[in-house]
Amino acid sequence: MSGLLGLARRQATAHRAVPVALLLLVLLVSAVVTAWPRLLAGVDDRQVTHEIAATSPLSRDVVGVLPGGLPRLPAPPAGSTPFPPDVEENLGGLYAALEELRAAQPEPLRDLLGDPSFWLQSEPAEIEPPPDPLMGRQRLRLTVDPYLADRVTLVAGRWPEPHIPVDPYAELAEGREGLLTVEERLVLVNAAIAASEPLEVLLSAPAADVLEWEVGTERRITGNTVPALLTGTYEVTDPRADHWAHNLYSAQPYVVDDLNLGTSAEAAAYLAPSWDGGLPAGMPEHVRTFRTQMWFPTVVDALSADDVDAAAAQLTRFTAPQPLGEAGDLVPAAEVRFATELGEVLDRVRQQQAVTSTVLTVIASGPLGVTLAVFLLAARLLVSRRRSGLALLSARGGSGWQLRSVLALEGLVIGLPAAAAGALLAVLLLPGRTAPADLAVTGLVALVPAVVLAASTSPRGLRESRADLGTRPSRWRWVAEVVLLVVTAVALVLLGQRGVQPGAGETDVLLTGVPLLLAASTCVVVLRVYPLPVRALAGALRRRRGLTAFLGAARAVREPAGGLVPAVALVVGVSVAMFSAVLGSTISAGVQATAWQSVGADLRLSGPVLDEEKAAAIAAVPGVAGVATIGDAGTVSVAGERLDLAVADPAAVRAVQADGVGIDRLPADLSGGTGDAVPAVLSAEAVEALGAGVGDTLEAAVGDGVTLEVVGTVGRLAGAGTTGDVLVEAEAFAAAAGRAVLPRIALVDVADGEDPTAVLGRVREVEPVALAQNPAGDASGFLSSPMAGGMNAALGVAVVLSLVLVVVAVVMTQLMGAPVRARLLAVLRTLGLDRRRARGIVAWELGPLSAVSVLAGGVLGVLVPWVVLGGMDLRALTGGEEQPGLVVDPLVVGGVLGGVLLVTALAVLVSTVVSSRADVAGELRMGEET
Repeated sequence: MSGLLGLARRQATAHRAVPVALLLLVLLVSAVVTAWPRLLAGVDDRQVTHEIAATSPLSRDVVGVLPGGLPRLPAPPAGSTPFPPDVEENLGGLYAALEELRAAQPEPLRDLLGDPSFWLQSEPAEIEPPPDPLMGRQRLRLTVDPYLADRVTLVAGRWPEPHIPVDPYAELAEGREGLLTVEERLVLVNAAIAASEPLEVLLSAPAADVLEWEVGTERRITGNTVPALLTGTYEVTDPRADHWAHNLYSAQPYVVDDLNLGTSAEAAAYLAPSWDGGLPAGMPEHVRTFRTQMWFPTVVDALSADDVDAAAAQLTRFTAPQPLGEAGDLVPAAEVRFATELGEVLDRVRQQQAVTSTVLTVIASGPLGVTLAVFLLAARLLVSRRRSGLALLSARGGSGWQLRSVLALEGLVIGLPAAAAGALLAVLLLPGRTAPADLAVTGLVALVPAVVLAASTSPRGLRESRADLGTRPSRWRWVAEVVLLVVTAVALVLLGQRGVQPGAGETDVLLTGVPLLLAASTCVVVLRVYPLPVRALAGALRRRRGLTAFLGAARAVREPAGGLVPAVALVVGVSVAMFSAVLGSTISAGVQATAWQSVGADLRLSGPVLDEEKAAAIAAVPGVAGVATIGDAGTVSVAGERLDLAVADPAAVRAVQADGVGIDRLPADLSGGTGDAVPAVLSAEAVEALGAGVGDTLEAAVGDGVTLEVVGTVGRLAGAGTTGDVLVEAEAFAAAAGRAVLPRIALVDVADGEDPTAVLGRVREVEPVALAQNPAGDASGFLSSPMAGGMNAALGVAVVLSLVLVVVAVVMTQLMGAPVRARLLAVLRTLGLDRRRARGIVAWELGPLSAVSVLAGGVLGVLVPWVVLGGMDLRALTGGEEQPGLVVDPLVVGGVLGGVLLVTALAVLVSTVVSSRADVAGELRMGEET
């Protein structure tokens, strides 16, 4: 055994370059496989936070509603809530019940739910408008918010005082109330109203302006009750705070301009926070019907990617009906049902995780396959350098087990410390979390050198021989290759029959396996087909006088450089680079098309009224080629179907969208309707809902009724936002309806050669308030998400890593045949062969195989994305509603393929130059000694 260890020590100290290269390879691979899951975990965690934060508070927060007035729950211990004592007395019990409910939830849901919030609000109460009002119909929603003082700033007047209602029946004897007549009741109610103070309320300053209500004045509430006194106005401290998303009437009044009902405004009128549930006598019954809206704000950064499944399941259970607070002796506990759209967000996150996991698995499998091929090449190279010592050990009776043990031991000495160092390096340089299963992969990498070295060693393999002589074709190889091709064909058929499927929260095994099967099948075809033209070429060159081409072609057939392994490395490496490039182009084009579908033009302005005067001013801005405005006529009944009606000039819309990317354009011929009918364009959804087509007439329930004639259809009106089921011609609709719709969307076409950002800056001088969008900004915003950034980074790393591994594979392949090649060239040099022709002979060893492998890898790199698009829903990666089409950008594909060819050619050239510089005297002397 000591002799075996001594031999292993002497072997390790000889030819140090190869073990050092293998050690560095293990170090690199172990660092990558340790860092990869940490990187993906970090990307997934940030994507969860990104998706939750991008959802509106009203959608993501967990909201519940209790009807029936002020909840009567037992008051908590004094000082246990964030409210003042007078507020805590009435509303503290509700806060305590919500806190207890949250505390009872399991993790991670408990951390996901923030501190509870709530307010109480009545149904709208009509108030008497002033003379010649801006808003014909004015309504208040009486509101109680215990958090209001912390979220607003009083700008005029004072805070309202609690209303002390006068009980009209307080003086009656017990049981007398039920005996009163209607007239007697009315007398008592009027007396109570006369004895009561006005109901003091607080409005936002914008609401007071719209309602034309001055501080310190009263307004009569419709019905027989006390008036409302405006004691003060406020401005919200942070208009963007999530709190205001739960009340549309608090920060700003809710103003509606309805075609049928005219203008109206609705605002929240705040009562004193210490309100005890009492209201003035005579208040309309519907106003007395208060509801309590409660919500748990979502803590956007509370979840990690690993928590998504558990949180989704817990959230589903939490939204089932459940009691709030404790039941009394005679009164059952109130039952509340919470609701949220956060579950849909988590489902979308799970789909994104499934899609990205599958795509990244496909991407990672390529470099992994090339890495294994490189490991095999390194092992065979090391065995070739150890051949003399191993042959001596075998000649002296060493068994195959002993030979393998020597190299396996050397592999362990190389692999274990290198893998540990690589894993430690990844953990130190990249923050994140590492699961035990991830370290198991690193452990397997540490064992790879020992395994491949042992597998590459056998007593029979220590004798040098020509690969093309003395062997018969293996029947089992044919069987294995046929089985592989059949399995690949079956997998393709199954994937095609299954069609596009959205992510289901886990890696798609079939979709992940098909690219691997295609890569393996391509390698088999290359190795079977490659010798045929080379052998024919060698036969043709035999009759020519030149030596270089004939001898190079003959050696390419007799002594293929590395055989299967370099072919696998080249095919898979090139295909991964091409796959990454094509998939990146497809995703980028899909994101651009989605952005254009949302924006609809080079620039999109929305928000304030953009009438003809404003549109003309925008059109006059230097750099603006055209403007089209779109008005939202609301949801109306069209032939019995509720559809969103958009009002615009179709010709102007078509003109500004002429250069749009990936959007549906309006038909070119949109001639007017016949008679008094209004020309209309139906979206695809409207066509399906109505069952109508071009030439049909439809009735729209607007005013006294408007007749529409369908003059065209479009898949979807880009840039219309939430409207656009039906697009009608503006002037004809205004004439038919007797009223124009004020547009709030403007699509702006930027002149050719102008920078949209610079043009937007000039447009801002004309319209500084409107929300501005442009496709490039929306696309860059989506691509800046953690998921998109991680995907782009992974694609880039895959391209670079594949090219590096291709270079390493080419170099190692050339080094593996260096001894035999050196002896051949030494003999040929003594016969008069110059260095130039020697380099040609060396280049022939790997040149044909490299060319064929690169070509096959390029075809495979385009085929795999096509297969992936046929079986995977990539909408999660583009943010769109439609599956993106395959995009093969000639510039990108040509650049990647040209880079691969250049890198491969340089690797072949460098190794050729080095290999051709053989020491003639040394090689001949070694030949004489052997």
